[in-house]
Amino acid sequence: MMSLLDNRPQSFPSISSAIEWGLSSGTINNRESASVSFPLQLTYRDGKYYWRTDLRSTEPFWKDWFNDLSKNFLSVSAPKVLLLAGTDRLDKEMMVAQMQGKFQLAVVSSCGHQIQEDDPSKTVEIILTFLQRFKILKA
Repeated sequence: MMSLLDNRPQSFPSISSAIEWGLSSGTINNRESASVSFPLQLTYRDGKYYWRTDLRSTEPFWKDWFNDLSKNFLSVSAPKVLLLAGTDRLDKEMMVAQMQGKFQLAVVSSCGHQIQEDDPSKTVEIILTFLQRFKILKA
């Protein structure tokens, strides 16, 4: 995570430059969505735009967040769907569990980190299909 933050600019001269960075870095791929969400993530001071949230200050909580994340996800007895922008983000435990059918994996390869923003239609389609499959929602 720290390496990701090291590659993230601390500030931007304009909102449009922040949006361009988001698009060029692959953080987000949908320009229309980025133009809505990125300004809300920034704050203006001293002639520049800075990230509203200092993610580095949350570092003490990262270990607790990620410890046993896969195990805890898999321990939920309800049907599960996991949306990913790429399968390379699955650890071994999750890869094995997915092969065993313990959860449904939906890979949306055309997206960056923010799948629901990059392709909202595909996100809704995946979730509705999942809900209908498990009869949580009637067609």
